[in-house]
Amino acid sequence: MNEKEILKNLEKCPSFTRCSQNLCPLDLKLELRISGNGDKCHYMKEPRKIKIKGKEFISGGTIMSDELLKFVPEYNLKWLNGASRQRWNEIRV
Repeated sequence: MNEKEILKNLEKCPSFTRCSQNLCPLDLKLELRISGNGDKCHYMKEPRKIKIKGKEFISGGTIMSDELLKFVPEYNLKWLNGASRQRWNEIRV
């Protein structure tokens, strides 16, 4: 697998050109990447409840679209958030 193949898969994400995260579930070599806690794609983050001025907000936990899930390699499933991982399994059947 070469850099062109990796880039081609990453470019399938509609957010690719404006994304600044270092970890992406579409990365064919994700296991080789090193990053900090804040460098995960939003499809990799589990939902978190946050209270701001008495109002509750949910951050993270976004479910990846079926179209994008088709390009997530099986070996990257462990990186997806629970909801996206469940949906990946549903559409693979």
